[in-house]
Formats: sequence, C-alpha cells, structure tokens
Amino acid sequence: MKKKLFTEKQIDISAFLAGPIPPGLLIYKNYLALGKEKQAYIALASTLIFTVAFFYGMFQIPLSIMDKVPDIVFTAFYGILVFIFFRNFMAKEVNEAFETGAIKGSNWAVTGITILGLLLNLGIIFTLAIDQPFYDGEVIVVDGNELYYDSESVTIEDANKLAEQFKMNDFFGADYGNTARLQLISDEYLITMVVDEQFWDNTEIISSLTSMKWVLEIELGKPTKLKLESISLSGTSRYKQI
Repeated sequence: MKKKLFTEKQIDISAFLAGPIPPGLLIYKNYLALGKEKQAYIALASTLIFTVAFFYGMFQIPLSIMDKVPDIVFTAFYGILVFIFFRNFMAKEVNEAFETGAIKGSNWAVTGITILGLLLNLGIIFTLAIDQPFYDGEVIVVDGNELYYDSESVTIEDANKLAEQFKMNDFFGADYGNTARLQLISDEYLITMVVDEQFWDNTEIISSLTSMKWVLEIELGKPTKLKLESISLSGTSRYKQI
C-alpha cells in the first residue's frame, strides 16, 4: 500500500484557514505515514502545548492593544512557524517519498482535518475564556452581572452609582449575566454595555438607555457617553454610540 502524504501547500492552507491545530494534525499523519511514530506523537503533543500557550498569551494582552492588531498578524505568526518547521524538518523526507511512489493525501481529508482542528481550537479558546476577565480593571459583581472600571481614574462611588442605575433599569437583573464597563476619558465618562446587535434597533430599549444616560450625567456629575458592544463568536466586536 502506497504512503499518503500531505504537501507543504495543503498544510500551509490548513494553518491559514483554521489556526495552529490542523497543520499539527497533518504533520502528525505525515510522520505516521513515514514510519516515525515517536516524532508523530511529539509533533502532536507540541501542537497542543503551543496552541494552549498561544491562546493563553493572547488573553493576557490588554484589550486596548488587541483591538489595534489585525487578525492577520496572529495568523501570519503561526503560519510562518509551520512553514519554517516543514521546510527544515519534513520537506526533504516528504519529497523523497513522493519520488519513490508516495501519493498526495486528498483535499477532502485535509478539509475534514481542518474542520476538526478548527473545532478543537474553538474548544481551547472557550475553555480559556471562562477564567478570563471580560475587560481590564476592577469588577463589581451584582447578581451575576459584572461592571468593570478603572480604579485609577474612576471612584468606587461612581461605579456603584452606575451599578445601581443598571439594576433600576433592569440591565443588571438577577442572573442575567450582563457585562458593562465604565471608563473616564478626557474628563468624560464612557459606559460600554455588551448588548446583542439584534436589540440595537429596538426603540423601547434605546429610549430607556437614552433616559438612563441623562440621569447618569446628573448622578456622576460629568458628560456621559453610552456605547453598545456586540461580540461575534469569532471575538470580533461591533459598536453603536447612543
């Protein structure tokens, strides 16, 4: 039975499309096909360790910096690592195997492994995200809801006033699990509320939030801006100013 090996191009594409795990799985299968079981399991273990460390490291970068870094930068980072690894540790053996009769692994197999790897990547991200704070700064927890604030510029008294307004306006209802943030920027308060985009055009909700903003300007004694944030499953945020 002829060996089935995945090419450098197939492995690079899987990295570009679905993160660090798919190319690791393809490299693992290549090593098995080449009869190098020890290297195969080392590659698999290294892929999992690198993926966890990579995503954990991303969670430690402040959001203010992450928002300024294009996603392609992170894709290029692990894509280049995969490229360097293949060229230096696998290309020669794979090319020699093709010259002696090995056949190219099917693109359908690459697709399946890429999808599997993507799901594993997402599983690792969600597992790590559970223990990560949603925003930087101190946090006030009210009935399962979270209000983050910068204690260096925002007083605990003002943060508590905002939390109380959220309770009165039912944004911080019992066990809703809602999230908000209070920042002081250029002597103005900016309140960011995580609200799904499907509610952005609800006139009743927008009217209630607008009224709350006017009350807060009096309560907090500063000009106040209100911003809605909606976050997709991929982690991309969209905003609406009120």
